[in-house]
Amino acid sequence: MTLRIVLIVYVILHILLCVLIYLGIRSRVLKFSTQLFPIVVLVPVAGVLAAIVADILSRLRKAGSKPISLEELHLGLEDLRLSHVEEDTADNETIIPLEEAISINDAETRRKLMLEILHRNPNEYLSLLQKARLDDDIEVSHYASTAMMEVEREYELSLQKAEKDYNDDPDSQEKLDFYLHTLQQYIASGLIDENILFVYTRRYSELLDDKIKKKPDDMSCYSEAVDNCLSLGSFTRAEEYANQMIEKWPSEEDAWFAKLKIYRSMNNGDGIKRIISEMMRRKIYLTPEGRATIRFWDPSAAVDLEEAEEVV
Repeated sequence: MTLRIVLIVYVILHILLCVLIYLGIRSRVLKFSTQLFPIVVLVPVAGVLAAIVADILSRLRKAGSKPISLEELHLGLEDLRLSHVEEDTADNETIIPLEEAISINDAETRRKLMLEILHRNPNEYLSLLQKARLDDDIEVSHYASTAMMEVEREYELSLQKAEKDYNDDPDSQEKLDFYLHTLQQYIASGLIDENILFVYTRRYSELLDDKIKKKPDDMSCYSEAVDNCLSLGSFTRAEEYANQMIEKWPSEEDAWFAKLKIYRSMNNGDGIKRIISEMMRRKIYLTPEGRATIRFWDPSAAVDLEEAEEVV
């Protein structure tokens, strides 16, 4: 009977300790990671002792890091150069870039940086968030996933508003441009699932058609339509846009390079040579970047280009 009473009291005390520790973690009174809480619950006494040790190490700022020698880092000069160190004007603290923290394997620094990103603009750090989401540290991964979900939610809300505004006033060029910009930014973010991405890209194509009808003299819109068709794998439609560009702007290098881009995507070497030959025949004015492109795709055209440059 006495043993049973002792066991009951022991279990009650253990449950109370677990509740207190859980409340301490939630209220941030205790500083150690929530990953340790299951051990506290499942391993009586030893789990509580481990929690106490972890809390002390966290307060001494020694948790989440592994001491390693410089030789073990295997970092080159590029890794050691902090090229993106930012100065926080509010707190006057130097923030180490996330790439450096990941390379050094400092979990505590990664956590601080993730919280910093959450309080800033996660849109600017999408590529880093995608990398951090796969981090071994559960807290870092959680922060990254949370930030990306928030960014995606903001994109969806902005897109819904832009679509509604455009549907309410389809004749407004300003609302069409804003809708296009919002959709293009969301597509480029890399946050959209592949199946849904196809739907959004098709919608983007439809909006570009609307804009071309309203602004037929906007060459940049045709170029964007070509790129969008290529992303959809619609080479025929892309070529139609490129032909319209050449017809409207026959002396502009961008119009010809749009056609060149299509043949490159199709791995059509003969088509590339035909376009370059036609550009040379028509003596299309080329920028330095354009000449470099021609030389890359057709080295035999380099002689003609050099002669033309000498004449100029």
